[in-house]
Amino acid sequence: MILSLKNNPSHLAPYWSTISMEKDITPEQQHTGKISVIIVTWNAYSWIANCLKSLKSDLSAFSHSIIIVDNASSDQTVSYIKTQFPEIILIENKTNNGFAQACNTALQKSCSEYVLFLNPDTEVIPGMTKSLLAFMEKHQEAGAIGPTLLNPDGTLQLSGNTFPNLKNILSESFFLDRLFPNSRFFGLHKMSHIDRSKVLKVDWTMGSCLFVRREALDRAGNFDSNYFLFFEETDLCLRLRNAGYEIYLLPGARLIHFGGASSPELYNAEKIIHYHKSLFYYFRKHMPHQLIFLKMILFSRSLLRIILWLTLYPANAKTAAEKLSGYGKVLKLCF
Repeated sequence: MILSLKNNPSHLAPYWSTISMEKDITPEQQHTGKISVIIVTWNAYSWIANCLKSLKSDLSAFSHSIIIVDNASSDQTVSYIKTQFPEIILIENKTNNGFAQACNTALQKSCSEYVLFLNPDTEVIPGMTKSLLAFMEKHQEAGAIGPTLLNPDGTLQLSGNTFPNLKNILSESFFLDRLFPNSRFFGLHKMSHIDRSKVLKVDWTMGSCLFVRREALDRAGNFDSNYFLFFEETDLCLRLRNAGYEIYLLPGARLIHFGGASSPELYNAEKIIHYHKSLFYYFRKHMPHQLIFLKMILFSRSLLRIILWLTLYPANAKTAAEKLSGYGKVLKLCF
């Protein structure tokens, strides 16, 4: 997700009050075809051209619409879309409402049979949409599916995971999943030991590219807008599973996800804070009786990372300062 994390409005504020559309969406524009693609942008000018060109080429055989919700970009994202892709439905938010609220706004403008949620920092590999649609129409039990995600160098991004639980978080907190990546105990949540050349049934898959059956959304509900960033797709997939649907990861459908490449600099202080806020909310919503144990684990996790980044500070002061600021604030969240 490409989002600004500054000036995050209260989750309790009605999200529709911040929407500013260049023009009203007419009934003719409210898409009722096969696929609606929803993209949320924030300062995505460097990505959006490549994303849309690859996407439109892959969608050419299907009845579709593309809806972009821009979260108050300050770069050339909006002007570029208007001039180069005037056929796209563009919704301009006055403030950054987060990924979940932006997607829900776009869903109100679409009545298609399927919805593809797509990040702007992606490139569709030809045949992806065809593979996703064919699988979905053959497997009526599928509520949501995702493609295989690749790094820019062609290596695999692990995108199908199990739902968060205390054991998984404990393993991550003390780096046990990295020390034993193929362990069925410490690394089970990342499913790194599983053969990904076959179709996988997973608990949830990343929202950078999520293909969802509209009927399933109607039963499970849209994204929970209390998530500003992180865990919104995890929450949705859990509700889809509870509604009786399955979640799959397809090896034959592939997508390059540029923002998914691992980099310590990308995970800055604000993202650290939002990650943990969303994780706390997820547990309060779905596992409230475990919240006290989660806080104990995350307190220890943050303290450990503060110690580690203090030792690394002389070698990388800028990144270390971001991490120390973020994890220092997480400590306060634990009380």
